[in-house]
Amino acid sequence: MSQVILSRKTLDVLKNFSFINSSIVFRSGSTVRTISNAENILAKFTSEEVFPVDFAIYDLGQFLSGISLFSNPLLEFDNENFVNIRGGRQSARYYFSDPEITLKSAPEKNVKFPGADLQFNLTGEDLIALQKASSVYSLPDLTFQSVEDSDEIKLILRDKENDTCNTYDLTLAGCSTGTFSLDLKIENIRLLPGDYTVKVSKHLISEWTNTDVDLTYYIALEP
Repeated sequence: MSQVILSRKTLDVLKNFSFINSSIVFRSGSTVRTISNAENILAKFTSEEVFPVDFAIYDLGQFLSGISLFSNPLLEFDNENFVNIRGGRQSARYYFSDPEITLKSAPEKNVKFPGADLQFNLTGEDLIALQKASSVYSLPDLTFQSVEDSDEIKLILRDKENDTCNTYDLTLAGCSTGTFSLDLKIENIRLLPGDYTVKVSKHLISEWTNTDVDLTYYIALEP
């Protein structure tokens, strides 16, 4: 019998993953990946737990809500069709899904990031400020701007389809390989709260690495 106790950190990451894709396929080992249905967001997390088998969960939010019903829940993977969840006098049986039929699973190979044309650090406070400003001003687009030989990166919230829209700017210390203006949909920044090292490539992909957790997101840019 193989048993797993999920840490608070892992539960928080999995809850975040449920906002990227409501379904997930776990592979045996400690690496957990998810991908959005539109395939424009991919996330990779290395957990302290080791999952003993491959299994798929169709409704990750429901699965996590069920785990929250228990104090110190223990997951027992002794059946290929379901997991037993136990805690005190309580127990539940949660059935796996068929990943070949019902789920979009993340690729098992690592993303080959082409290299950073812009790079900067973004604090959790700045991330929250950007998301709030996007909501307040109804601005769907985040533009990364750099100027050659400058040590600053400007993040601009705007609406690309509206030339007279309000804007919100955040200037950060950073570096770049030249002058760039690259766009990303703010709705695709579905990150676990925290501080990040951000790399943006002119090849229309960005890499967001959490500084406290072994967690990385790859988010596609807009053409």
